Amino acid sequence: MKKNRLIAYLSFLPMMLFFACTEDIIMDLPEGRKRPVVEGSFTNEYKRHEVILSYSSDFYSNDREMISGAEVYVTDDRDTIYYYEQMDNPGHYLTDSVAGVKRRWYHLEVNVPQNTLFTAPIRMYADSKMPNNVNNIDSIGLLPLLNEEGLPFVDENAAVCVCPYFQTLADTSIVYNVELYLNGKRFKNRPSKLFDLFPMAGYAGYYFNGPEMLKDNIEVPVGILNKSYMHEGYVVGVKLISITKDYMYFLVSQKLAIGVNPIMGAFPATFSNIFSNCDAIGWFSTTSVVEGEAVYHEDMFR
Repeated sequence: MKKNRLIAYLSFLPMMLFFACTEDIIMDLPEGRKRPVVEGSFTNEYKRHEVILSYSSDFYSNDREMISGAEVYVTDDRDTIYYYEQMDNPGHYLTDSVAGVKRRWYHLEVNVPQNTLFTAPIRMYADSKMPNNVNNIDSIGLLPLLNEEGLPFVDENAAVCVCPYFQTLADTSIVYNVELYLNGKRFKNRPSKLFDLFPMAGYAGYYFNGPEMLKDNIEVPVGILNKSYMHEGYVVGVKLISITKDYMYFLVSQKLAIGVNPIMGAFPATFSNIFSNCDAIGWFSTTSVVEGEAVYHEDMFR
C-alpha cells in the first residue's frame, strides 16, 4: 500500500506544479534588422506585371513600410526594356500590358534614391530565365476519384478530379505551380492545394494521361474539386504555371515557415535570388503559363 500511495503522489506532483504556475512571463524579443523586400514577377501572359517593394517588419506585426519613389525596370537578352510605374498604391509597381517570351533571360533592376535605411541609394537586381512550357492543353477530363487508398482531406464520393491531356516536354526539370479556377475565380480549398506544386520529372516525354503513361487506366489529376461547389455548366479552368526549380524551393520554404515560433528555435533559411548593396531579400520569378478549360456536367457522375 505504501508503494502504491507513493506512485499516486508522484503522478499528482506534475499536475500541482502545472496549475501553480499562473504568473505571466513577458519576454522582450529583439526586433530583426530591417531589410528591403522584393516581390516581383514576369510571365508570358499578356497583362500588367507587378513588382512590390517594402521593408521587412517585426515577426508579430502585420504592418509593413512600403518603398515608394523607386526606379524599376526589366530587360531581356534582346535589349528590350519594360518599365514598371508606381500607381496609386504605394510600393506597387506595374508595367503596361506586355508579354514575355519563353526561354529568354530577364534582368530586374531596382534603384531607390531616397530610403529610410541609408543615405546612399539602394540598388537591387535579379536574373531569371523564363522556363519552357507546353504549347497547349488538348483537353481536360473531370472524373471521379479512382484511388482505392484514397487521399487525405478528400471525400471520395464528392471528389472531382481535374485531369489534363497534353504532350509533355522532355525536360525533366520542369515544375508546375498548378492553379484551378471555377467560373474564372481562383479555387483554393484544401484538396486542390495538395497539388499546388507538380514536378514533371517522372512524366517528361510522355503524353500526359495518355495510354502509354496510365497504369490500370487511372488518370493522374493535377487538382481536386468538391462537388458541393459545382453546378451544371460550371467552367473549370486549369493554369499550368511552369516555374524554375529555384523558385519551387523558395515557395516550399515559405510554406514551411508558416507558424514558426521564434521562441522555439531558429527560423528556416530564407531563399532569395535578389542581389543588392544592402542585403535585400525576396524573389523575382519568371514563369510561363498555359491554360485549359472544361465544362462540368452533373451526368458525368451518375
